[in-house]
Amino acid sequence: MTAEAAADGGGAFAMATNAYDIMFKSDTFRVKQEVRGILNFIRKNLPSLSDEDAYDLRLIFSELLFNAAIHGNNKDTTKTVRVRVEISDGVIFSTITDEGIGFDYMSLMSMFDENQNIMNENGRGIQLAYSLADSLAFNITGNKIKFYKKVAANG
Repeated sequence: MTAEAAADGGGAFAMATNAYDIMFKSDTFRVKQEVRGILNFIRKNLPSLSDEDAYDLRLIFSELLFNAAIHGNNKDTTKTVRVRVEISDGVIFSTITDEGIGFDYMSLMSMFDENQNIMNENGRGIQLAYSLADSLAFNITGNKIKFYKKVAANG
């Protein structure tokens, strides 16, 4: 999915059968609470979610929500992070938006594709999320990220 397609809200995100929306202040303690809430929502709607996929989703959401609160909103607790999670046909879709000015995600993403960023501490969380999700894309500004991950059932 291109950055533009992900940013305009079109595509597969419109097909959700179950959705979860939250907005919270950019506080790292709240990030931990919200990740737990998201995972509870996913497990409730996908009770057969594999342990491996649950672990991957916890990492993805943790990294992306911490990035939004810490880097996107500069730890400014007057700013919020918005999260939407949608589940449809064994696929988790999510949109995470912060109130920051964004960043040059294209240079970061190109480093991932060329394996240039392996030892760089900057962008490690996004790189981890990128490697675990099936698709990950930013809006043009770099303050909204969308991803999806196909999940498997236990058993």
